[in-house]
This record gives sequence, C-alpha cells and structure tokens, in this order.
Amino acid sequence: MLVVSGASKRDLRHAARARRRELAGRLSEAEQAAAAAAIAEAVLRLVPDRARVAVYESLPQEPPTGRLVEALLAAGHEVLVPVVLDDFSLEWRYAVPGTAGDEATVRRPSRGGLEPGPADRAGWLGPQALATCDLVVTPGLTVDPHGNRLGQGGGCYDRALLHRDPATPVVTLLHEGEQSDSDLPVDAHDLPVDGYVTTTGRVVRLR
Repeated sequence: MLVVSGASKRDLRHAARARRRELAGRLSEAEQAAAAAAIAEAVLRLVPDRARVAVYESLPQEPPTGRLVEALLAAGHEVLVPVVLDDFSLEWRYAVPGTAGDEATVRRPSRGGLEPGPADRAGWLGPQALATCDLVVTPGLTVDPHGNRLGQGGGCYDRALLHRDPATPVVTLLHEGEQSDSDLPVDAHDLPVDGYVTTTGRVVRLR
C-alpha cells in the first residue's frame, strides 16, 4: 500500500477502503476459501497449546476469520469474539462451535440510550477478559513497518488493547499487499501491533 507523506488518516482510510472493495469484488469463491485456509493455518502456528485467543468476526470485505475461529475451536483452544457497544467499546463472549461465520461482529446497541440489560449481557465476559488471552487478532486496513495499525476510526481496539497483558502478542489480518512500506500517522492513543498475517499465509513479525 502506498502512503503519501503528510496524508491524513481520513484520506488513508478512504484510499484503503476503496482498494479493499476493489480487491474483494474480484476474488472468486475459490480464492476466498484459499485465503481463509491460509489465515487459519498461519495463525494456528502462532498459538501455544490450549490457548485462549481473541479473534474478530470479519465483515465481508475483510480477511476472512470464520475458518480461523472454527480451526482454533477444533484444535481445543478457547476463542473470544467481540461485542461492539454503541460507544465502540468492546465486550467479549465465547465463540461457539458451528456458529462462526464470516459475518459482522455482533453488535448490541443500547435501547434509547440505555445500557444493555442483564439478559443482553448473558455470557459476556467483560472488557478485562482480553487480559486472559494468549494471542489477540485484530482487524485493520494497513500496518506500517513499526507496527502502527490503521483501523476503521472508531478506536475500538486501541481502547480494548489497554486491557491485554503487555506480553501477549497482537497481530492484524491483512489482504496480501495491504501492508504499508511507509510510516503511518500516529496519534497519542494509538497502540502498535506486533505483526500481521496476510491472506497468503505470510506472517510478518515487527516487534
């Protein structure tokens, strides 16, 4: 991904989203399946035995995570997936075998500005559950050579990663070619990731 010096995050997001839409639009079903398999195989190699892994549930144009979730569960790992609240903070819940799919992250909007009730929160583990994970897999539009990640702009993961154990590695999933060779703009609240995994199964460690 080409980053123009001095470009704003807004401009970079716009360009990255356009590129991703174009890429996703020309992928065949076979290519999508191959990408899902490559991601699952690559991430599984990063996971210790009997681990707990946090994985997002991908949107249609994102690198697919449904097969990854199922593969982790089949290998005996615990998988936490996010629940996005109206303020873009993240809660966590257990992924259930047979229900993972490449669909939007579960969202529980407040009702008329009210917080979700006890029934809505059944099975939620709280934002601090990330501290118990052995690996965190995040979404992102691009990652630069220093591990700076360009997200969608809501700040979900920058806030969520404050709860993780600092020793826990964090990797972002990218389509092959989405990585940035140039430095991205960074704000004070931005938290770097330790590397990224691409849809060809390439693992790049940065930190």
